[in-house]
Amino acid sequence: YAQQQALAIVSNKTQEELQVEQEKRVKEAQDLELKLKIINESIPTRIYNTSSSSAGAGSGDFHMYRMVRKAEQERQRRLDDAFVKEKEKLEYEDKKKKREEEEAEKTAKRRAKRQKQKAKKGKKAKASGSAEPASNDGNDSSSDDDKPEQAALD
Repeated sequence: YAQQQALAIVSNKTQEELQVEQEKRVKEAQDLELKLKIINESIPTRIYNTSSSSAGAGSGDFHMYRMVRKAEQERQRRLDDAFVKEKEKLEYEDKKKKREEEEAEKTAKRRAKRQKQKAKKGKKAKASGSAEPASNDGNDSSSDDDKPEQAALD
């Protein structure tokens, strides 16, 4: 239980969000397995000129071997490149999401600070007996609620 609580504190995610993420990862893994199965089934097994058990190596066998080996190495390189590219894409998406969450937290903190200052200013104006509360300088809560894209820029 303590480990789950510590995990929740670090990740700041609810149990439902963690469950959704886990299901998403499982679904992606299943999709990947399906794709790999389709790829493996669709790629033909290449059997080049095979020699009989009594035949010796001819003059062209080495060249055939080199050609087959080169084709296999190229296929392996393409698979590795695709894997690296996908991995980099996922890392980029994770970084982007984390950066957006941090910006949202900063924005919320700044908004709370502005609202707190406005409330303090309004109380001070009421306490001094002024009939007019804090001036409307564009930092009221309604403008924050109406313009979420502006709040992201603050």
